[in-house]
Amino acid sequence: MNAIYAQLDRIGDLPVFSATVNHIRQISSSRETDAMALAIAVMKDANLTTKLLRLANSNFYNRGSGKITAISRAVVLIGFERIQNLCMTLKLIESFKEKEPGTGVEDLLVAAVLNASAARDLAASAGVRDIEETYICGLLYGLGEIVVAFTLPELYRSMLRERKHETRSWAEIQQEIMGGDFVTIGQDLAQSWGFPKSVVTTINPLGRPDGSSADGRVNHAIIAGCHQVFEHIYQRGHSDGREYASQIDALSEVTRQSPEKLEEQLHNSVREVCDHLEQYGLSHRTLMPPLRVSGNDALDETTRKIAYYVHSRQERKAEREEPEENGAADQQRLLALYNERQLYYLERLNDLMTEKAAATKILATAVEGIETSSSLDRVAFCLRSGSGDQLAAKLLEGENLEPLLGYFKLNRKDAESKLFFRILDRGVTLLVTDCKEAGWQQRLPAGFQKLVKPAGMILAPLVVSGKPIGLLYADKLEGSGAVEDRDFRVFNQFLVQCRIALDMGRHFEDKR
Repeated sequence: MNAIYAQLDRIGDLPVFSATVNHIRQISSSRETDAMALAIAVMKDANLTTKLLRLANSNFYNRGSGKITAISRAVVLIGFERIQNLCMTLKLIESFKEKEPGTGVEDLLVAAVLNASAARDLAASAGVRDIEETYICGLLYGLGEIVVAFTLPELYRSMLRERKHETRSWAEIQQEIMGGDFVTIGQDLAQSWGFPKSVVTTINPLGRPDGSSADGRVNHAIIAGCHQVFEHIYQRGHSDGREYASQIDALSEVTRQSPEKLEEQLHNSVREVCDHLEQYGLSHRTLMPPLRVSGNDALDETTRKIAYYVHSRQERKAEREEPEENGAADQQRLLALYNERQLYYLERLNDLMTEKAAATKILATAVEGIETSSSLDRVAFCLRSGSGDQLAAKLLEGENLEPLLGYFKLNRKDAESKLFFRILDRGVTLLVTDCKEAGWQQRLPAGFQKLVKPAGMILAPLVVSGKPIGLLYADKLEGSGAVEDRDFRVFNQFLVQCRIALDMGRHFEDKR
């Protein structure tokens, strides 16, 4: 604690707990306050004003109300309590933005925002009266760990290294290295910075806070439960599917809704946070959970849904940032149509995965999705058979498909087939943006160039549980131009989703 306070003294008063934020909290909680008084308090911080206006103009808050240029209108639109909590969130992120590499402070900030958002949504379902206080409690639940990672990065890094060994619990590591725990630090800091007792006592994962009201006890159960669920989803430390199931059951009981409904609500909370991360100044990378087979179908399904949505959001962001050549309106409309189709087919793959559909249906959907949502002209899946020595086109979409059907009847022993089996065996993706380039004209099989005549092509193996089952092929016809960056991204996204879906299907078959 002495080391932390010494560092905080050296840094100076943190903006998140500055006079501006405390003043905003006081004003927004007063019944006599009007929108202009709160707007004036916010406008004293220029950076905060800019970020709040961005959020107010986002699709989530501004649904057809025209562009919002005044903070007073944003206050009326969003609400006093929500403005207070947005200020707290923005200043927390601004104050503790990662300055030291390898400490994962940004991950902790995203976890705090995610925990706060999910807890508020679940508190509303549980009938908690002050759901905005639930948000603040959720936001500050991990305050102690954030402050330690920010002020004592070397110490925190050493704790993370110990955690990777999985020989001791996270609580034991805290006691051994710090001589205390994050809870004590978080509560001490929150109290010294003037937060009410109802917030301070909630920073306590070990049990219900003493002397709390009924709402306080429900708040604590929801906030601690959300934190633990996201710890499982994001694989922070050792966890298993049984612990996740127990946490979901406990949250289900306190919120009085089914586990399925609860998990859907958690997923929606992640989507909301994902859509706001840019305005918060945080990276989508930190919201992407690692995919795995945990042994718990519900956990794997929730993780996969979150990963899919975050990945799709990243793709849409990348497409918005692409330079617009010529600025043609028809190109914009075509891109919007491609994006709409891509989202539809990715969601269809998602549904097929949930339904545990047959592999053929999953593959056909991926092939159709690539062809429909990109400028690629032909797409085919070539099945590996005959002890791995034959490749034949089985599922095709696009125009002028006869050459593909005629060529892709390959045998490993034929010299003409060597390139395709090498890609299959090595598990690598081949991208040829322009087949007319001199280097590729010499390297691509002569019979392939003569019969298939691709202008550009992409070729990748489909590997399920470590075993290649075939090749995914896509190309552009002569005269259609080179393969574009977006074409490759679409192809790769469907390839990844298809692999995940087929892997999950194999997992379910193995269990049966």
